[in-house]
Amino acid sequence: MGFHTEYDIKEDNLLAGPEITTLTKNIPITAGTAMKRGTLITMTTGKGAATKAAETASYVLARDVDEKAEMATVYTRGRFNREAIIVASGDTVDKHEDELRPFDIVFTSLK
Repeated sequence: MGFHTEYDIKEDNLLAGPEITTLTKNIPITAGTAMKRGTLITMTTGKGAATKAAETASYVLARDVDEKAEMATVYTRGRFNREAIIVASGDTVDKHEDELRPFDIVFTSLK
């Protein structure tokens, strides 16, 4: 018998095209904060957390996580819609665009 997992996929326009193949991986995260798909993630003390304005972004969150989660799936590369990216108050996607481009995390606009 095969293994089958069903995911609830919703159209959110986070992915902006197939020009850069998306890759994901699971990372440990700091528990205690719920985060939505599309949140920029920073690795702090070996664990992922939502990126703050003064921090360096590392990944894009691939699936929602609740405050009890200790692991999260993140995109390590791909082409993303900048309007669907979630950033902290006072932060912008533009501040992180150049630091993520060398890792093939690229932002575009679908407007």
